[in-house]
Amino acid sequence: MVHTEDGLKTTRPLRVDEYGRRIVHWIAGLFDWATRSNGRAVAFLLALCAVSLLPGFFFIPVVDRDEARFVQASRQMVESGDLVDIRLGDVPRYKKPIGIYWMQSAIVGAAQALGVPDATRTIWLYRIPSLIGAVLAVLLTFWAALPFVGRRGAVFAAILLATCAAVAVEARLAKTDAMLLATMVATMGALARAYLAPPERSGKVDIRLAAIFWVAMAIGILVKGPLTPMFAGVTIITLAVIERSMRFVRPLAPVTGLVLCLVAVSPWFALILLRAGDSFIAQSVGGDMMSKLAGGQEGHGAPPGTYLLAFWGSFWPAAPLAALAAPLVWRARRLKPVRFLLAWVVPNWLIFELIPTKLPHYVMPTFPAIAILVAMVVERGGMALGNMRYARALWMWPIFGAAIAVGALVGLAVLDGSTSILAWPLLVVGFFALVVAVVFVGEYGVEKSSLLAVAGMLVSGFGVMQLIVPDMKSVWISPRLEELAAKERCATPGVPAQIASAGFNEVSLMFVMPGKVTFTNATGAAEFLAEGGCRVVFVERRMEDAFARRAEELGLRLERGESVFGMNFNNGRKLDISLYRGSRP
Repeated sequence: MVHTEDGLKTTRPLRVDEYGRRIVHWIAGLFDWATRSNGRAVAFLLALCAVSLLPGFFFIPVVDRDEARFVQASRQMVESGDLVDIRLGDVPRYKKPIGIYWMQSAIVGAAQALGVPDATRTIWLYRIPSLIGAVLAVLLTFWAALPFVGRRGAVFAAILLATCAAVAVEARLAKTDAMLLATMVATMGALARAYLAPPERSGKVDIRLAAIFWVAMAIGILVKGPLTPMFAGVTIITLAVIERSMRFVRPLAPVTGLVLCLVAVSPWFALILLRAGDSFIAQSVGGDMMSKLAGGQEGHGAPPGTYLLAFWGSFWPAAPLAALAAPLVWRARRLKPVRFLLAWVVPNWLIFELIPTKLPHYVMPTFPAIAILVAMVVERGGMALGNMRYARALWMWPIFGAAIAVGALVGLAVLDGSTSILAWPLLVVGFFALVVAVVFVGEYGVEKSSLLAVAGMLVSGFGVMQLIVPDMKSVWISPRLEELAAKERCATPGVPAQIASAGFNEVSLMFVMPGKVTFTNATGAAEFLAEGGCRVVFVERRMEDAFARRAEELGLRLERGESVFGMNFNNGRKLDISLYRGSRP
């Protein structure tokens, strides 16, 4: 209340900066509460993961191509009951080990047993292992950070990981990388404790650390083959060269642990080798691993330095903080804790920069270490404003935030000719928070400004992932085709039509359909219809002429149904797909 000259009392309106201060005060208070005990920290991080990772989780349709391949193979595993062989349609899929397929199959099988309707075609069930992996990675980052920083810094590091773009994406995709990240953090956290152990304990086996290290290693091998051993091995070799000793691995019982790890993972590898023979080795080693080493697999080739550029997006919103921390980290590189974290990040990062095949999530296992390094610098006051020569880098917060928001809205408008009224205020509020975080960093300090930036990202992220992405109908082609096919009931009520597709051969179409889908070409589509029975085909416009000619040769009368228009976001090609029925004159 304020007094005017005539003695009347009026309410003074709050200024924008006062709103910002109140919000920052509340966020800082919540953060302080979370850092008072480990139990509170875990509860806070679980709640944060729910806010960060759940929007869109249940509503985004199956995504081509990797997610669709994983879930379709797991679906076939559930339906066939074969828990050894991995197949996509009728073709063996041996590019990755069995781990993630078992996890997805277990979740879907449990859902079926509990009576969840149509569980084998419910995409979010297959995503649960990824969500669990992402949450575990966040909690394990908190645990792994404790030897390096206090509880406050450990919570801060876990926040940076929980809200970074790469983890947010991988938690929503039913594939290997989120669970792989969890196994990586567990192994590296155990290795860090062994490395940083005081001299009197460094030569003794620590059963708890050894169990964590080798169990996580075994799970990592079953999830994605050699990557978990590679990250740990490269780090160990780097540290051994620096230290001129490998004494620090003794607490992990390396010989006994390695033997038990191999015993744990070998049964499935033995079974699949007996079942598939040389084809398993040919696909997993020759077809997958060696093709990535030799060239850009599936069009994902890029020059060295690509990951460094992509880092600004994949580790957003914490990437500017990492850039500010980098010079300070390098100055402290001789300190033992910093040395370990750099050995985790630098050599592994360089290896992936040199490999021709590049995807943003390949370097994601280094992100926990980067988050811990940032937390160390913040905790030790290294990012006090007087030490921040490059503080303008924080303007990347609102710049990237605006780019994501505008890109999502423009994409929805261009592709679907619509907008999301509900998303607009969330995007504006999120952008406002990012701007305030930068403008008032001198007053709030880097820690509080970072927390405000994270909060702004969470608000904007809800608008994008929950309200915009699921509504981009033009890129979600397969669910729309399934809706058309579901209307076809032919002669027998309740019996789905047999489906073939020419010109749109994405695996997501196999997953959304209740029965088998035949992928073919224009000629094959006409011949498929000519076999008679309850059959329909989807034909992309570019194949319609050849399809019609072959149908005429077969004496087939075509009836054109509804069409679906959209875009294949994997190759950027516009699609015009029509449903056709066939009959004899």
